[in-house]
Amino acid sequence: MSKSWKLLALSTVLAFGFAAPAAAQTACGVTATADVAAKIAVGHSWTKHSAEYVAGKIIAGLAMPASPRVTTAAEYKAHVITAMGSATNKALTNGRKAWWLASTGTIVIFDPNSVDCGTAFRPTLGKPYYDQQ
Repeated sequence: MSKSWKLLALSTVLAFGFAAPAAAQTACGVTATADVAAKIAVGHSWTKHSAEYVAGKIIAGLAMPASPRVTTAAEYKAHVITAMGSATNKALTNGRKAWWLASTGTIVIFDPNSVDCGTAFRPTLGKPYYDQQ
């Protein structure tokens, strides 16, 4: 775009108040454990981290047990619900919360400011990753 064309576009925006709308902040929109787990299970988390839940997969020195079975998004949702019922949890910044499920080495991070409500995965650093959050 030429310099004069850019100036014309800018002057039009200034004169008429037209501007691209600011990106709307998306939000999770739910707070109940099952609803949060459901959104996490169909969000980026399952797509990105499903390979971590194969029985026997070793991450941070811990093999994923055969039970619970986590091979589908529905099973992943159940696993996230189990993790969110864990006594090991803490508040994080910006309204977020984290849970640690030691039996599988899973961290769940609830983020009310994320459209998919957060994430769950087996960090390569294990519990020290949870502790650093």
